[in-house]
Amino acid sequence: MPVPFFAAFAFLFGLCIGSFLNVVAWRAPRGGSIVSPPSACPCCGGRIAWFDNVPVLSWLLLGARCRSCGCRISFRYPLGELATGLLFLGAALSDGFSLQFLSDAVFLSLLILTVQTDLVHWIVLDEVSLGGAAAGVALSFFRSGLNPLESAGAAAGGFLFFLMIRLLSLLVLRLRPGYVLPPEGYEGEEEEFTGGMGWGDVKLAACMGAFLGPGPTVVAFFVAFLTGAITGVLVTLVGRRSRRVPIPFGPFMALGGAVAVFAGAGIWEAYLSMTGLGL
Repeated sequence: MPVPFFAAFAFLFGLCIGSFLNVVAWRAPRGGSIVSPPSACPCCGGRIAWFDNVPVLSWLLLGARCRSCGCRISFRYPLGELATGLLFLGAALSDGFSLQFLSDAVFLSLLILTVQTDLVHWIVLDEVSLGGAAAGVALSFFRSGLNPLESAGAAAGGFLFFLMIRLLSLLVLRLRPGYVLPPEGYEGEEEEFTGGMGWGDVKLAACMGAFLGPGPTVVAFFVAFLTGAITGVLVTLVGRRSRRVPIPFGPFMALGGAVAVFAGAGIWEAYLSMTGLGL
């Protein structure tokens, strides 16, 4: 298939996948089915017709409001659809029509879903983290550039690295009981935020390792910690959040994972070359 045609298809397909991810992000944390009932307005419960469910376009034509009740539709929905479409487009241009594209598309979809659920619900779904780790190892049997042993090894390494961070943070924070303040709406779940690193992040690290392999996983983690630290400092300086209140780390891991998909191998090879470790 010619690359321009495949890229256009990947973009449109990504928009549709992004729309589906919106449904999953809304229903899964609430324990709902992702296949039924059909899409409905969360305000009035009215069924959403197919012509009002076209990714991005329907949101624009409806003026970001429900046709039935006029309830405002969050910009997060078209943003998620557009982000997925653009990431699929980038993967298509990078990988062409290949199994590598399939692997990258699955991984990028999981990252988009992580951003949506962690920002709103402070949740990284096990279906994303553990299921994604299994999918990453399984796909490594068929794609090039990453064998199953490297995939499984990077998954285990990522999991153990984040587990170590969580356990060390837990030891430190237990010496200062009450230091970490739960975010608004989660005041009754203090224990969930005293580990410094959520269990969802620990399991997501395994998923990232399984899809990316050893070198790009290091790049992804570096980008995640760097951007997370910068964001934490900025929001504290502008007074938007106390430094004692945690920030969801899943979106930063997703950013690192996306960077690693497109540039991880090159960055890792450049690092090895600069340090002489690649000789």
